[in-house]
Amino acid sequence: MRKKKRNDKLKPYLLGTLFGYTAMILTILPAALILSMMRSASKGAGAAAVISLMIGGFVCGKTTGLVRKRDGLKTGMLCGLIFSVPIILITIIFSSKTDGSLFLKTALCVAFAAVGGVSGVNSSEER
Repeated sequence: MRKKKRNDKLKPYLLGTLFGYTAMILTILPAALILSMMRSASKGAGAAAVISLMIGGFVCGKTTGLVRKRDGLKTGMLCGLIFSVPIILITIIFSSKTDGSLFLKTALCVAFAAVGGVSGVNSSEER
């Protein structure tokens, strides 16, 4: 009796999102430690958050591209959107005002995830 092959279309995206959030947290922790030692920590907190978001988005897209192995740009952009949904929701819930930074963070996350997706697909090819 043959086993049915499971069609896991969401597996690359969930794996990529998991690795992306792990990379984001591992990036923001040293930044938070450094900022806590500085006197003007509030000035650098936004930059550290954006940098960690970009790194997390890139890792998210790269992991998804490595697992899926095709359509790197589309895969990375979709993974970047999935990656940024919780960030958008948290910002909307806890922020009293909405400015252009939410759109900028989402666009940076999607762009870096798309670059990561292309990089992941291209690195998995045998030369």
